[in-house]
Amino acid sequence: MTGKELIPVEYVDVTIVDESQDEQKLVESWLQGLPVTTQRAYRREIRDLLDYTGKTLKTTTLMDMQAYETAKLKSKADTSRARAMAAIKSLYKWLAGSRYIEVNPASFWRAPKLPETLAERYLTPEQVDAIIARARSERDRVMMSLMYFTGMRVSEVVALTWNKVLPTPMGATLVVTGKGEKTRHIHIDAEMVQELNALNDRGGVGCCFPSGKTGDCMTTTQAQRIVVAAAEKAGIKASPHFLRHAHASHLFNAGVQGPEIRDELGHANIATTNKYAHSVGGKALGSILRHK
Repeated sequence: MTGKELIPVEYVDVTIVDESQDEQKLVESWLQGLPVTTQRAYRREIRDLLDYTGKTLKTTTLMDMQAYETAKLKSKADTSRARAMAAIKSLYKWLAGSRYIEVNPASFWRAPKLPETLAERYLTPEQVDAIIARARSERDRVMMSLMYFTGMRVSEVVALTWNKVLPTPMGATLVVTGKGEKTRHIHIDAEMVQELNALNDRGGVGCCFPSGKTGDCMTTTQAQRIVVAAAEKAGIKASPHFLRHAHASHLFNAGVQGPEIRDELGHANIATTNKYAHSVGGKALGSILRHK
């Protein structure tokens, strides 16, 4: 006897701990390359699933997923439930492709079919004008104009920096990094360039739309609030995505057609593009939308 007391410790299954840690690394590998906001949302969806099942990714079954849907997802809006299921199904497809699991249980999990809501987001040209006219500042007005005349996502607009605005004989080309870190080029006309350059008071350095509080790039939340507030003043319910939708649908109404709009909007699937409209590549399509 040494005189030292032995302190009992709680038994821990090391294999489970190690497997859980390894799976966290797998999740991070799956998320690699996705936009930060998407990573955050997907990480939360996976964590909620595993917190409910109390299992690892490898031991979670189709019945576990269906039980999770019934207990936790049924009460959510269809879009929220579909997003959660899409994240989980995407991860399990990736795990199967990586040979981490032999059978993908999520492949048998049926996601809800969402009703088509594009028509509900339609804005007339007059409504777009009314929203932009209610901007609180010139920065906000130009930002909303750019959303409409280019169809850029709100995350792409707030991330735009001056070094990504490349002058051309007819205006400028915007180098835009979209979903999946994919780069595309959007042409804007001379009028849009002039409006944008009027905001350039930093010698062409930094963000095109800086936050008034921090001086850094405006956040997507700040941009959302700006558009929603302007729309409310105009008596309209709208968000930045309504302006993106208006860009495509108004081009369609103007008779512009062609699969090139897929590249301008940054759609991965032409089926998504076909819900909106088409456009002609290599031209500043926003100029077609100018109604004098």
